[in-house]
Amino acid sequence: MINKYAKYFWIAEINFRNSFAYIFDVISSSIFIALIIFIFINLWSIVYGGRELVFGLTLPMMIWYLVFTEAMVTSSGKLITEIGAEVKSGEVANYLNKPYNYVVYKYAKSIGSTIFSFILIFAISAIVALLLVGPIEINLIHIPFMIIATLLGLTLYFAMSAFLGILAFWIEDSQAIEFVYSKLLFTIGGMLAPLAIWPPVIEQISLFLPFSLVAFYPAKLFVKFSFDSFIWVIGFGVIWGIVLFLATALLFRFMSKKLSINGG
Repeated sequence: MINKYAKYFWIAEINFRNSFAYIFDVISSSIFIALIIFIFINLWSIVYGGRELVFGLTLPMMIWYLVFTEAMVTSSGKLITEIGAEVKSGEVANYLNKPYNYVVYKYAKSIGSTIFSFILIFAISAIVALLLVGPIEINLIHIPFMIIATLLGLTLYFAMSAFLGILAFWIEDSQAIEFVYSKLLFTIGGMLAPLAIWPPVIEQISLFLPFSLVAFYPAKLFVKFSFDSFIWVIGFGVIWGIVLFLATALLFRFMSKKLSINGG
């Protein structure tokens, strides 16, 4: 059983190492994100206007929250467009006779490069935040738990992207799906601001959607950690992860049969 899944670990490791070949592309993107963080610092400084807390966060905590959400969302790339293109072109048929599961293979490939991008984007953005607003207090004991929440968020990002990407078998334009999905992450996912910015009804709905597990919850744990919140997030995230991966697996199986019937 271990050997059966070890190949996916090596796929992830290989893609992590291969990411070093494109390090300057990632650095360019990171610098752009750092510029966005600089703009956010100026905007939120005006919003705070001398107040100590907004949505229960200090100004440094708010900026570090945004550093984290930007890294979470931008590090994964355009997975929906990538998977959608393979499905739409029929290239996905080439994976059907390979000795691995397509969805798990794409996850392993994605997570390897995503972790590399996340580290680099976060590091460069963190330098800007550190220089302009200073550090925030983080207990070293909490770091392993933050890493778990981060990996869960990135995994859920992939699961939603894979499901939506496979829909390209029926929906022609996967780029349109990518656009809508990214905007949902920006807004009700909590990427641009904590969900408390919304009216109570929208906030409560957003808190129970998987988008919030990609950006809002991991970032909130990063700046304001509590074990009660961590346990709730992990339990909530695992449930959504099971639902999304099962839905993706069933959708891909159905699509694979259609490909076989239609001859690719």
